Amino acid sequence: MTEEKEFRPMKCNSISEFITMFFGLGKKEKQSVFTERMFIKKGTEFFRVRRVKGFNNPDIYDAREWGPVPEKYAKQGRFNADGQSVLYLASSPEYLGREVRLEESEEYYLAKYICTKSFWVGTFLSTNNYVNALMHKITMSVSDDKDLTAHERILIDDYFNKGKMGDLCDIAVNPLSSLFLHRMITNLYDVTNRLGQIVMEKEDCGIRYSSVYVPIEFSGGPQILTLDGVEYGNFVLTERGYENIKLCSVEKKEYQASEDLSILIETFIEEEQKDFDESRY
Repeated sequence: MTEEKEFRPMKCNSISEFITMFFGLGKKEKQSVFTERMFIKKGTEFFRVRRVKGFNNPDIYDAREWGPVPEKYAKQGRFNADGQSVLYLASSPEYLGREVRLEESEEYYLAKYICTKSFWVGTFLSTNNYVNALMHKITMSVSDDKDLTAHERILIDDYFNKGKMGDLCDIAVNPLSSLFLHRMITNLYDVTNRLGQIVMEKEDCGIRYSSVYVPIEFSGGPQILTLDGVEYGNFVLTERGYENIKLCSVEKKEYQASEDLSILIETFIEEEQKDFDESRY
């Protein structure tokens, strides 16, 4: 995307206007915003969490339980429409409790997979421009306030209700924007589904995307490019992508919020609030 064409959408008066203008661009222009891919090496590990409650198969190692959700059961997710079969995974189990909203002391199954054949996936991290930075924030945004802890909601309410967000360029680089963008976007998953389609038209194995629950990811803004998947990342794999991995183990565990990486997020929000308030004087 040229600098001139980047300038136009970033001058929009609202997120909804920005999204409408972006999706009105030509196919090549939209794809030019997401140019990077990620190489998944053989031996790479992936993880998935499922609640024990509601898991009815007595054979927890049944591979059919751990593959992409069958089309007839597939409900809309961040990057899949109703009836679209995909598998959501992560490169670390340390924040998956928040991803699936586990409760304190709740039992869950932790599955580990390993990559048996190297492959490529698309990413939302590419050229260092504001359009990409804002789209990156949207793709990793929490889906609703239920994804936040009670204390996080209080902190974000204060930030959001006082109008501290700024213009679209400010939002694009704001470390906290992925915690409040869902309040500014109607049908967030409809938007992220369309963004996912743009990337998967080029990379049919799937996508690597950032998790809002990993502090180094959610706080990074455009500079996260230097850390593209080195330590943490979420993945959505298609049936073709799933062919390159296999299930290794499943174990039953008990969730302890104190062991979750996301506990650092509240501290980060408070520090950002403090920095903002001090900058006003």
